[in-house]
Amino acid sequence: MNNADQTPRKAIILWLTGTRLSDIRSLPDVQALIERGAIVELAPSPITGPQSQRYQALSGRSPASFGFFDELVPRNYAVVRESTGRGPTPNLLPDLLRTVGWTTRYEESQVSELVSLLQDWTQSASDEKDCLIVKCVIGTQLPDLAQVLQIAQTWVGESGLLALFSETQPSPVKQYVNVNNFLADMGVIERDVQSGQINWINSLAYFAGYGQLWINLLGRDAHGAVHPQDEYEDVRGSLIKAMPNKLRDSHTGESIIEHIYRKEELYVGDYLFCAPDLVVVFQPGYAPSRRSTCIEFDETTITPPVSGQTTVAGMHPSLLKGYLVASAPSLKANVCAPETVPLTAVVPTLLHALGVEYVGMESPAVSTLFTPYYLEQHPIRSSTQNQELSEHDEELIIGHLRDLGYV
Repeated sequence: MNNADQTPRKAIILWLTGTRLSDIRSLPDVQALIERGAIVELAPSPITGPQSQRYQALSGRSPASFGFFDELVPRNYAVVRESTGRGPTPNLLPDLLRTVGWTTRYEESQVSELVSLLQDWTQSASDEKDCLIVKCVIGTQLPDLAQVLQIAQTWVGESGLLALFSETQPSPVKQYVNVNNFLADMGVIERDVQSGQINWINSLAYFAGYGQLWINLLGRDAHGAVHPQDEYEDVRGSLIKAMPNKLRDSHTGESIIEHIYRKEELYVGDYLFCAPDLVVVFQPGYAPSRRSTCIEFDETTITPPVSGQTTVAGMHPSLLKGYLVASAPSLKANVCAPETVPLTAVVPTLLHALGVEYVGMESPAVSTLFTPYYLEQHPIRSSTQNQELSEHDEELIIGHLRDLGYV
């Protein structure tokens, strides 16, 4: 039997959250894994936030597919933090493996505890299909990671799967931005002169969370000011046209906003009705200020960060790219995928390498990582969700819009 046709029965997946590949590839054991395996760069989708990226990395689906858009959710002009959407939370990678007979253990651990955790796992694991998935922050503890990789590689052997992945990497902040300050300066938000509080009945839109721009809509918001349909579209169109041109860095003169999307450009499905009206993508290096995420104001629109400060939340997706490095009989050796893929490709790629069929994913497995022989024996069958709305989807959305006064 060709070794590439073997499907692994042992797997260790190390989720090194927030770690750049450049931070760890100097380790001989990481370099050896790279030479044995395949690499692909991963990019999240807007809106960028830790919980959103976690779902993308572990479910193979966009959080929007179950009604989760941003962990900071505006309610009656205040912001609350949520970790789930409006629909059933999808199964994550450990659950998906368990449903097909894998004994799977998921842990969140300190690097200093990883060695003993792996030793316990490798000693107690059975001869059945066993997978250990561990999430940890590496920091500066590289010697511990080296020992972990040695133990892991010895246990999985040549016929198993060993993978490292990071869903994102923190990026340096150039400037923090308060979009609500800008909207007030432009007269889109009206503030009481003495108290500074927002006069909602005379305010057209507001910013919240890590990229949400909401229209203050009659029939939906408590003190809505914008009529549905034509006036709603006029306000959205005006903001899309004006904000990238008008909102500029006072120090450099450059535009702060790269693009503003209508929600229909990014999302489809049953939960479109609860998506933010517009999604703001900042230029690389700019991020929403903490107060702006809570529909509050800073003293100025632009606030410089503390020297060396980094963040993930609200940053441009291109700066937050993660990676997947994996070695298995089915994967090519010492190869790097030529293109960045969506973060949602992690789960289908790992499942395909383990010989597990998958459905309902928004990205297929990354075909360029697999050997031609394995693909011939195990073709990648696209099971991505249909981006066209079914008649049932359309009826649901129209019903939601009618309830909210849109139609």
